[in-house]
Amino acid sequence: MKYEIRKREDGKKAIFDENGRMISPDWFDYISSYGLVYRQSRYYIAEKDKKKAIFDENGKMITKEWYDEIWTDGLVKGKSPYYLAKKNWKIAIFDKNGKMISPDWFDEIYSVGLVRGESDYYIARENGKDAIFDEKGNMISPDWFDLIWGEGLVLGQSKYYIAWKDGKFAIFDVDGNQISPDWFDEVLKYGLVEGECDYYLACNGKNCAVYHKDGKKVSDDFSKEYLKGFRNITFDESLGIVEIFDGYRNLIKSIDFNPIYPFKEEIIDYTKLLNI
Repeated sequence: MKYEIRKREDGKKAIFDENGRMISPDWFDYISSYGLVYRQSRYYIAEKDKKKAIFDENGKMITKEWYDEIWTDGLVKGKSPYYLAKKNWKIAIFDKNGKMISPDWFDEIYSVGLVRGESDYYIARENGKDAIFDEKGNMISPDWFDLIWGEGLVLGQSKYYIAWKDGKFAIFDVDGNQISPDWFDEVLKYGLVEGECDYYLACNGKNCAVYHKDGKKVSDDFSKEYLKGFRNITFDESLGIVEIFDGYRNLIKSIDFNPIYPFKEEIIDYTKLLNI
């Protein structure tokens, strides 16, 4: 079924199906094309008296009330069963049944992660600090940080994420454990955090090195100068090599490191007799 938005002479809008039947329950001040009209989902956002609500293709209002703002990411664009709504300058997450699933209203909630269907996690911001919550409303980061990057856990790439506090960076896992051995001046997302391997690069001052996820430093220091103007970093665990490339895919620097291999116990079958 195709749908279109029609406009009256007074500026009011409504949605009609391909048979010319009006399927929105009323004429509204505004209707977003995202969702139903663009065939992304069964839902659309309508605005009335500067308030917004979500309706389905049958004209049923699925939000429990009209909000100051509703974002199209998530439910309306068909990415997940969740959406973000704003009321009195605060933001919360709701499911398609209108149930509030965030534990509170926050200053900010980023659509990356849960709302966009990338993982079961999302980042909320309150009083200038970030924390990670899961879909059940549990806070899974061990603290509120100055900033948390979406790469890794929240984007569904790995169970790790980078947090920033007091001008320093560290890596944490989904259970709230700090897995980097220290707070660094810089921690790069490539490798471990993006789910590519068990290694990552971290820098303090002018020196950088390769680290394993268990916190062990596995390379000699190299100059941070090699990271100027880079565009990509790749790890080869089997060879123990990190390669840094510029925007033209030219190799800037190749760094050797000592891979850490999981211990494998050799199994000997003593039932077999040796031929002497």
